Amino acid sequence: MTGNPHHQTTPSGKPRARAFGIGFDGTPGPFNAITDVAGVAVGYSTLISGEGALVVGKGPVRTGPLPTTS
Repeated sequence: MTGNPHHQTTPSGKPRARAFGIGFDGTPGPFNAITDVAGVAVGYSTLISGEGALVVGKGPVRTGPLPTTS
């Protein structure tokens, strides 16, 4: 475990696994984030495909808020 307090809590103050004594191999990187790992790219992709009625868990693929049922 390191003495750096940001390795113990998230920016919002929630405890991280290390704060509970859960150990991991190695030491945290400078930002304690997946982006500390060399060669790892982080991003997102928007999926828009399919036609017809949305069946939750089956598709077609949609993004955005779920339809409301009133």
